Amino acid sequence: MLGSVAQRTVPLTARDATELVGVRELRTDIEALRAIAILLVVAFHCHVVGIPGGFMGVDVFYVLSGYLITGLLVTETERTATLRPLRFYAKRVRRLLPAAALVSLTTLVVGAFLFAPRELMLTAHAARANALYVSNLYFSESASDYFSARVTFNPLLHTWSLSVEEQFYLLWPLIIALGLLVWRSKGALIASMAVLTIVSFAVNLWLTGHDRVVAFYALPTRAWEFGLGGLAALIPRGSLRFGRATWVAIGWLGLAVILGSALLVRPSMAFPGWLALFPVIGTALALLAGAECPLIGVGTLFNTVPLQTLGGLSYSWYLWHWPFLVFTAAIFPAASGLTRVVAASISLGVAYVTHRCFENPIRHYPALVKSPKLTLAVGSALTALSLVVATLALHFSNHLERTPAMKALNLVRVDFADLSRSDCISQEGSSAVKTCSFGAVHSSTHLVLFGDSHAAQWFDTLSQLAERRHWRLTTVIKLGCAAVDVNPGIGIDSDPECIAWREQAIHDIIGLKPSLIVLGSATNKLDRPENPAASVDSSLADDVREGVLNTLRALHPSGATLALLRDTPEFPFDVNYCLARAARHSWYPHGACDMPRAKVVDPRIYSAEQAAARSVPNVRLIDLTGELCPQDVCKAVVGGMVMYRDTHHLAGSSAARLGPLLDSQITAALH
Repeated sequence: MLGSVAQRTVPLTARDATELVGVRELRTDIEALRAIAILLVVAFHCHVVGIPGGFMGVDVFYVLSGYLITGLLVTETERTATLRPLRFYAKRVRRLLPAAALVSLTTLVVGAFLFAPRELMLTAHAARANALYVSNLYFSESASDYFSARVTFNPLLHTWSLSVEEQFYLLWPLIIALGLLVWRSKGALIASMAVLTIVSFAVNLWLTGHDRVVAFYALPTRAWEFGLGGLAALIPRGSLRFGRATWVAIGWLGLAVILGSALLVRPSMAFPGWLALFPVIGTALALLAGAECPLIGVGTLFNTVPLQTLGGLSYSWYLWHWPFLVFTAAIFPAASGLTRVVAASISLGVAYVTHRCFENPIRHYPALVKSPKLTLAVGSALTALSLVVATLALHFSNHLERTPAMKALNLVRVDFADLSRSDCISQEGSSAVKTCSFGAVHSSTHLVLFGDSHAAQWFDTLSQLAERRHWRLTTVIKLGCAAVDVNPGIGIDSDPECIAWREQAIHDIIGLKPSLIVLGSATNKLDRPENPAASVDSSLADDVREGVLNTLRALHPSGATLALLRDTPEFPFDVNYCLARAARHSWYPHGACDMPRAKVVDPRIYSAEQAAARSVPNVRLIDLTGELCPQDVCKAVVGGMVMYRDTHHLAGSSAARLGPLLDSQITAALH
């Protein structure tokens, strides 16, 4: 997640800034802000403790892009009384496309050698979308949330933000031309930019509350960030009559707001929404202070060699760091945080070489600088090459899928509950409760299976048990919505749709008057590796205990015994993909797909569930972790059987393997 998510774009260099905003001095503040933004993003992706909001570095980049591009276009239009879009787009192509194409092509080649077939397929799809600058739309469609495991392991996930920026580049020159060339009024330009910024922010607020994934990835919900940067660029120097001391304070305040956002905002919070105001406003304040009083106050920090160097390399580093991290995780599935930091550091070295030997030579190549048409032709050729290589990678992944080992693993991936999604599972986007009954529907012994996909994974086992014992089984399932009502502040199924569904489900279950209610919830995801905020949250246990207690107390009037299933392990990687890579490569370490129990099962969560269970009568805890993690190692394969179909769901066959143990626990709970 947030991606996560995943995952940021980078604007231009400080020397670009000089050209863009039409001033003589080098804007070291812009270069430094780029450095700070990329450091936040890389720290977040390396799971550095204490920087849960590092993903907001993208918002810093977006404000910088709006500031720089607006300055360039307005300066050129006012100076020449015309706007040359061909020249503008050629500059952007030289600046962004060659390095991006290099990384995309390299990623596809390495992925073809290393990845599982399905991993390669998803990477190739992302590469095609990236070549057409619509990868934000691709990932928006692919992700269940913006830090979803389905997209988090894609080495081209970070290209989504480049697509947003390119889409902005298509729109913004039209706005400038309309204001300065059609209406011939800078005031009209400012008014139109302000209206678009306000409307975009309103859309962002509304969509964040209704569809966070789309809100995170879409240009309409991000355009206001570019717009605010553009409006800041149009404020004439000296028009804000603050004293030097005030500007110094504003500069430090801007930096403090950016860093404070990264320290306090968590991936579990609704984003972008109003929370994005903090890094956006912080960046705008720092830019205004840098324009009015450069090289004093925070400017002395900005004008340091490390920040200036990193700022110059930020685009290349941004492009390389995420593929390096994903490939490192593929080779070393159980890699430590230190390993990720080392991988990111190596990617910085590669970024330096790319910047010096590839990016800058192409960008400043005289023939390309002289001829925008030639530049666009070269850019089109690179786009076509990327599409061809991505298509070849798709064909190769299909070839790999046809091997016996991959066919077997593919069967495991789809081995889930034999439960009709349309008839028996509440639909996404709806809080309506659906129920289905199985077994002996008139039996006096009535079981209810209640919860999310981590409850549904036990359906086949429980339905067979109900058939064998002549019991009645009723399902109350909504994928992605836990049975337990954990505090929304730590981010488990806290959207209004899930809350409404859970409340209605509890009401309906009480009306069924069951004998036993089996509750299953994906609580281990609270400590998932891509969400470092949860793992360091000292209040995690209290929040879980309170949330579980709320649900148990709400169900107590039913008179049923409550059986609370301990959640299955949450791996930091897709187990099925890991086993597929091991099947492809003889050099893959034996047991690389196994994980120490302490890394995939958080004891704080289970202790909190135990504490809640002790506070309510007739509650029984069912813990099958010992069978999943013998000798404190959670096995990917037990007795020749693949246990997991992804990062945290048991395969149906492996759940059935635990059937006898679950049978004894359920029988004991009933009696």
